[in-house]
Amino acid sequence: MTEIFAAVDLAGVLTFVGGAGVTVVAINMAFKGITLAKRAVRAA
Repeated sequence: MTEIFAAVDLAGVLTFVGGAGVTVVAINMAFKGITLAKRAVRAA
């Protein structure tokens, strides 16, 4: 079991997971921005 954990590069995995998380948050913020812009146009 220890050999398996030693073979996996955790730094690379954490970098990938962190990057994916940032990408998901950025996409969500973009969609939220579009929704807010539509609401502002309707209110104007």
